[in-house]
Amino acid sequence: MRRSNAPTLQDVAREAGVSAMAVSVVLNGARSATRVSAATRLRIEEAAARLSYRPNAAARGMKRRRMEAIGVVATVNGYLLDVLGGILEAAAERGQNTTVFSVSDWHRDERRILGFCDGRVDGMILAGPQISPAFAETLGQHVPFVAIHPAEIHGGVWRVDVDNEGGAYAVVRHLTGLGHRRIAHLAGPPGQAGAHERTAGYRRALAEAGIAYDDRLVAEAFFTSHGGRAATAGLLGAAPAAGAPPFTAVFCANDASAVGCLEALAERGLRVPEDVSVAGFDDAFLARMTIPQLTTARQPFGELGRRAVGMLLAQIEDGVGPAPTGGGAPEEAPAARTDILDVGLVVRASAGPPPSVVPARESVAACGAAGAPK
Repeated sequence: MRRSNAPTLQDVAREAGVSAMAVSVVLNGARSATRVSAATRLRIEEAAARLSYRPNAAARGMKRRRMEAIGVVATVNGYLLDVLGGILEAAAERGQNTTVFSVSDWHRDERRILGFCDGRVDGMILAGPQISPAFAETLGQHVPFVAIHPAEIHGGVWRVDVDNEGGAYAVVRHLTGLGHRRIAHLAGPPGQAGAHERTAGYRRALAEAGIAYDDRLVAEAFFTSHGGRAATAGLLGAAPAAGAPPFTAVFCANDASAVGCLEALAERGLRVPEDVSVAGFDDAFLARMTIPQLTTARQPFGELGRRAVGMLLAQIEDGVGPAPTGGGAPEEAPAARTDILDVGLVVRASAGPPPSVVPARESVAACGAAGAPK
């Protein structure tokens, strides 16, 4: 007994007066020696339209060994939403369905991540993964994957990231150009590759300006407003409550920690940017919600997602991945690929000259001519 009234391939064949094989060739893209004339193809398509026939995607995927679906694994947060938009847009353009798998703890959920490789998706995009080299190797034996902003950089892993060092360098160089010499740094959490790269950019900009690196002005801070607030309070702790802070500017490794920095400065009665300038990294929506709005480095979130889809499909279409279920050796994986996207400087009101410096008119004009977003 049929469990559904949905029309089948055989129903379309009877309606069109042709063989089921001819219908499969036309509607399911099946490979066959059967050749279908233009007239027969039109008759089949019209019959399918009259019956409202839709191919069974799961069955078709099993036959083709492709589900035309990709998975996205991430800890869902505001940052992911911007990246996810790019992923969904690029996947739809390439005819791919997208399934999002949310994890709360990357290490604890490694077994769950492997469980997603059960045939539902042809490959995975890991957004901001915190995975070990051993797990990366294991996952790659099950399914092709691309990492966006991995916490650790592993050999053999395809990844897409931004120029963290170059973006940080541009922000700090902007601060030194305004006249700042005592620039603090909320350096991000330990163990984060991107955070280390941003610190390297901070140090390079200081060195270029002839400013000695001072580790007393550097504090680790989690990529959250709470982390930024606590780290800034720690840097301010040694200064008298009513006195000037030991720095005139702060470069925060992300916008969320910059929000916490602004809160800690306000609690101390310090004005931004009159007393202390603050800059971040990301240009997330938070950067436009603060008062004053945040000077920051702009990540191309949507393009990160789009580029990851392209890289993943390149692996899938080249046959990279585990051996077929029916046996046989897996094809040799191509050399790992890394795409690094540019980061742009966004100048807003949170950064100005230090209290003792008045900017030259020429400097202000040059900044405006550069076309930096306000």
